[in-house]
Amino acid sequence: MVSADTTIEVLFPEFGNQGGDNGNEMYLRACLPDARFIHTHRGDVPYFAEHVPSFILCCNMTEQQQDISVKELMPYKERLAELADSGVPMLFCGSAAELLGTWIVDPDGTTNPALDLFSFTTHRNMPKRYLDVVLGTFVPAPGEDPIEIAGFKAQFTQMEGHNESCFFCEDEVGFGLNVETKLEGWRRGGLIATWIIGPLLPENPDFVRWLLDEMGEKDASLAFEEEARAAHDTRVRTFRMPGMHLTI
Repeated sequence: MVSADTTIEVLFPEFGNQGGDNGNEMYLRACLPDARFIHTHRGDVPYFAEHVPSFILCCNMTEQQQDISVKELMPYKERLAELADSGVPMLFCGSAAELLGTWIVDPDGTTNPALDLFSFTTHRNMPKRYLDVVLGTFVPAPGEDPIEIAGFKAQFTQMEGHNESCFFCEDEVGFGLNVETKLEGWRRGGLIATWIIGPLLPENPDFVRWLLDEMGEKDASLAFEEEARAAHDTRVRTFRMPGMHLTI
């Protein structure tokens, strides 16, 4: 039985649809049909500013939309950090993860401030595109069973920073913060930032099961579980094939 008290805030859904990332919300709606979904659009006061949502989601967007989103969220960055540190589950996917770093540097060298929840610098390298498949391992907490994560990357950016003590997953296939590392994404309290798109949630049922539990929805069922697990298993086998990668 899904709790009607479960509240999921989706930040800038009008932006976060690149690479099919609106599928993350669609899958959560299928898993949590009785939950309350709140859309925070450009110009809105975020729900999290005055309330504690069950989950916050922000997905892959364009560079111009990133710049707008940073300005929109800047007045609330301390509140966002407070909620993350208190354990409120949050997921920032794809280029939305870059909102949370310290700086975003344009190809011409212009340096733009980001929200500074994590200590990293994003370097935009347009028109060069970094594409890859990702197969990694996420360990929710020391001693807990690892969860396989599969997905894609398609980005114009490389990140400069050190996430050795707070990465999201360690890649078996694919690159991490940049092409020189296998450590992907960041974690801070309940907050996960990852560059994996695809979308992430429908492809990774065990990860969704963990997220639902973190939201307090241990009794909620995974939507289309049989199909999701079959698709995940096929993707894992495919990504392990020698030479597997993406091309334009």
